[in-house]
Amino acid sequence: MIKKLSKWLSANQHAYLLFYFIFYLVAFFLLEHFERPYHLVHCFLDDFIPFNEYFVIPYFLWFLCLPLSLIGFMIYDKETFLNLCLMMFGGMTFCLITYAIIPNGLDIRGEIEGKNLFCQITRWLYSFDTPTNVCPSIHVASSLSIAFAVWKSQKLKAYLKFRYGTIALMILICISTLFIKQHSVIDVFCAILLSFFLYHVAYYTDWKSVVAKTKLYLLWEQRELRLGDDQKWEN
Repeated sequence: MIKKLSKWLSANQHAYLLFYFIFYLVAFFLLEHFERPYHLVHCFLDDFIPFNEYFVIPYFLWFLCLPLSLIGFMIYDKETFLNLCLMMFGGMTFCLITYAIIPNGLDIRGEIEGKNLFCQITRWLYSFDTPTNVCPSIHVASSLSIAFAVWKSQKLKAYLKFRYGTIALMILICISTLFIKQHSVIDVFCAILLSFFLYHVAYYTDWKSVVAKTKLYLLWEQRELRLGDDQKWEN
C-alpha cells in the first residue's frame, strides 16, 4: 500500500500542493489564539439580515466540499486542480496576511434564543470559531474558487446539472455566513473582489510560465528528469 502510494505521488507530484494546509492551519491557529486589539467590521446592511440557524447546514457543508473538490480535481483533472490551488491557496494566504497586518473582528452576534438542534449546533460553532479574523472571508473566497473551478473544468462540461448544482451550493454557503452572523457584508464583498481577481489571474494570465521560470520549479523539474532516467535504467 505504501509503495503504491509512493509510486502514485512520484507520478503525480502536484498532489504535494496539499501540504499547504499545514502552513495554513498553523498560521490560522496562531492568529486565532494571539490576542490583539482588532478593528470592528460592520455594515448597516448587517442589521437588516436576520439570524437564521438553519443556514448552519450549508455553512458546515463547506468543510466537506473543500477536501472533496481538491482531491477530486487532483486525481481527475490536474489542470483545474492547479488553477484551483492558485485561487484557493492564494486567497487564503492573502487573508492570513491581512489578518496579521490589520486584525479585524465582528460584534454582530446576538444571543441564540432557540432550543432546536440547529441553534445548538450554532452555539457550538460560536464556542470554538471566534468572531475574529473575518475580513476578507476565507469561507466565501474558497467557496467561490470551487465554483469557478467547476465551471471552467473541461472535464465537467458534459455534467451541466452537477455544475449548476455545485455553483448554487457554493453561493448558498457564501450567503450562510451572513445569516448565522459569522461574517459581515463587508467581509463577503471583499472576498468576492479577491476571488474575481484570482480567477482572472488563474484563467486569463500565463501564470504557469511565470512559475516555470522560478528557481524552485527548475529544481523540481530537474528532480523529475532524474527520476525519469532512474526508471529507464530500472526497466
